[in-house]
Order: sequence, then structure tokens, then C-alpha cells
Amino acid sequence: MVALLLAAIIFVAVPTGDSSNKHRALQNAIDDFDRSVRFASNESVLRNRIVRLRIDLEKDPILYIVEYGPGENLVLPDASEDKSENLSLEEQKAALEASKKLDGQFTKVEEFEDIRREINQEVSFIGLASTIQKDIMNEGQALLYFYPTGERDGALIFLGTPEEMAWLEVEPFQNETRQSFYTFPAESVAKASDLQQTKMDEVVKEWQKN
Repeated sequence: MVALLLAAIIFVAVPTGDSSNKHRALQNAIDDFDRSVRFASNESVLRNRIVRLRIDLEKDPILYIVEYGPGENLVLPDASEDKSENLSLEEQKAALEASKKLDGQFTKVEEFEDIRREINQEVSFIGLASTIQKDIMNEGQALLYFYPTGERDGALIFLGTPEEMAWLEVEPFQNETRQSFYTFPAESVAKASDLQQTKMDEVVKEWQKN
């Protein structure tokens, strides 16, 4: 009986520990994005240049870096344009060339590169919504721009685990951020990805009203 009781206690303890580890990984990931946003914002003012946080969603694990642009003559593309699948082949080709040309004008901030930035594999990147982007960015590369005036793209950065999700709200006109966490109902039978998408859509819709 004692052996069975000990086995039961260990069995119950394992999921709890696993859940705690995933929460810690999620907290660490959102904290690092928070620090990265503040770093990029300060870097833009110090360099007097446009700076961007670039999240490469095609890498495994997902990587992100801070880059600065040239001192002048930098024209950003219209981010409100339709996704590539809505464009003709010629338009897609032109958009790709424009993107490559723009990327070529940015340089990595070495101080940020001293520490390799990647998302813990316990955590998934769900999406990034911004004030200048029509669609939620969850493939290719997600970009967030910061300006020498102290302004920046307002944004929501979403990360998650199967049990929980978190988002970082970036204020566009103030050097402020806010973190929020949401735990999915234990009794839910829906897939984690569906729960994440539904909650993200709900939060973005409410955020866009303000």
C-alpha cells in the first residue's frame, strides 16, 4: 500500500512539475522580448536611425535580432498591402525583390548579437499584430520598427505553451510595455493551436478598438 501511495504521489507530481517548467519558459521568453523591445527603442534614439526587431519564423528554433538602418533615404514599404497569396506572380516577385533590397540596408546591432536570441522550444511563437500591419504576422519574418523620435510600431507579441499563452503589448508613443497571461481551461478538448488562435483573435480585435 505504501509503495502504491508513493507511486501515485510521483505520478501526480510529474505533470505539475512539467507545467511549472513550461510556465517558467514562457515567462522567460516574454521577458526577453520585453527587454529586446526596450533595447531596440533605446538604440533607435541613440543612433538617430530607424531600428527594427526582426523575428525569423522560418528558423527552428525561431531566432530574433535587432538591426539598424541607414542614416537617411530609407523608405519603408506599405505594410498594409495584401498578403502575397493575393498578389499576381509579378507582384509577388516585385515584393520579394523590394524586401531583399530593404533587408540589405539593415545591419545587426553587435551588442545585441553578443547573446544568441532564440525562443525556447517549450514555447511557440503564435503571432505578432501591429498598428501598421493589416494581417497578423505568423510566418516568414515578423518585423517591428522603432523610430529616432521615440515612436515605434504599436504591437502585440503572442507566445504560448499547450496550457497557457502570454502576450506583450508595446505602446506606440511611450516607452511602455505590458505583459498578460491566460491559462486555458483544463476541461477544454480543443487543440492547443485552435485555443491559441481563438484567444489571439479575441485579444487583437479588442486591442484594435482602442
